[in-house]
Amino acid sequence: MDPIEELLEFDRENVAATKAVEERIQQEGLAAGHTIRDVRGYRVLMPWVGTKRWDGSAESFTFAEFETDKGLVGIAEGANSDLDELKARVLGKNPFDSSIRADMGLAYWDLSGKIADRPVGQYLHELFALQTPLAERVPMSAYTWYSFPDINGENAVTYESYPEYLQSIIREHGFHNIKLSMCDFEPHRYIELVHNIRQAVGPDVDIRVDPHASWGEAQALRFMRGVEDCHIEWIEEPVGGRFDHIFCAGHRLRLLSPIPISSHAWLPPIIKQPDDRGRYGDGTLDAALDVDALRRYQPADISAPDAYAGPLALKRYYDAARFMGLGIGMHSAYELGPATAIRLHIAAFVFPYEMPYHIVWGRDRAYPPFSAHPLDAHYNQWEGDVIKGGKMVYDQGFLTVPTGPGLGVELDHELLAHYAHTEEQAEIHTRHIEAIRATHLDALDWRVSRYGWRRYKEQ
Repeated sequence: MDPIEELLEFDRENVAATKAVEERIQQEGLAAGHTIRDVRGYRVLMPWVGTKRWDGSAESFTFAEFETDKGLVGIAEGANSDLDELKARVLGKNPFDSSIRADMGLAYWDLSGKIADRPVGQYLHELFALQTPLAERVPMSAYTWYSFPDINGENAVTYESYPEYLQSIIREHGFHNIKLSMCDFEPHRYIELVHNIRQAVGPDVDIRVDPHASWGEAQALRFMRGVEDCHIEWIEEPVGGRFDHIFCAGHRLRLLSPIPISSHAWLPPIIKQPDDRGRYGDGTLDAALDVDALRRYQPADISAPDAYAGPLALKRYYDAARFMGLGIGMHSAYELGPATAIRLHIAAFVFPYEMPYHIVWGRDRAYPPFSAHPLDAHYNQWEGDVIKGGKMVYDQGFLTVPTGPGLGVELDHELLAHYAHTEEQAEIHTRHIEAIRATHLDALDWRVSRYGWRRYKEQ
């Protein structure tokens, strides 16, 4: 059979089975007979450790608690910040009413697990009747970057101090995987920096890099060839632009360098369509695979989708990716405790698989060996968290999958108050980052502009 047709047949079967699970979750939720009687909303301003290059020194997050008439509380990270509007839409409704799926967001999954009295990862593992291990801990990659000082003048990470900084977080948290965010300096400078970092961390720590699609193809190739001796786990989509351009560049770079490429667009590719189900809504289950792109390109080695597509959508992506022989990872947006918890649950039930023999050869639909990679995470870079017990603790670079029903984490109202968003505090962070942005190219010694011309410096 044609390989693309075989993939399409596999995906059709997989989506049908996944939708059957989705329908069962929905019906069990509706049958539990809960009604939303109250919604509480919170907005926090969480500082970074240091100032994330010229992005900012703090980020705003919104949370909601959906309380039912039977006493369950489902929590959502990234909830609608207009509490009156949210209440008007959901109060008096069953939390599994399909008309409010987008409003529920992450709380849909929290309540699904709580009604089943299972951690949501375990619940999904059982619903799919997977004959695979259910992970208790998930390895994480520590996201790192150049940091300007924070609003107190502390926690800077410079070009010179970067290797020593990585050594310190490896000692503290036991990380075995480090991710370098690489759009702070001109591309060619990262060749030297990566060599310095490899020398500092030694051979046993994996290094992945992410230029954030901010380079041209020529810059990416020069870098990739310049660090081939540094054992790079992967480079994430170095070239930006339209998806066709990203795929074309990735395809060519894979032919010219042995460094694997990860993607959060090639999952495999799907045909985009309107999606009214919101974050964690699994709306892309209805999207068709992009056959034209599949026949034209092979631009990536690792599929790394974002968790906010939803647990069922990610299972579909991962199953299709491994059917194609790709590795799997998970891209990171900005997540605090609840959104980190769902990422851990997804990885716990989807990533592990059995290797029954020491060689996998000729087995129909067998997953490739060594395909599971640690999860990307910004989590190590936040000053704190707003869940009970505070920030999750790294152990040998792993985070423990929460064991309570649902997401397994709860909001801490004292921490929500401590990190509450205020206009006064937001203004302090705004003034701080605006001062940095005014001179950041000079501070980072950029000789060219971001569009390519040499920078003209006033005498």
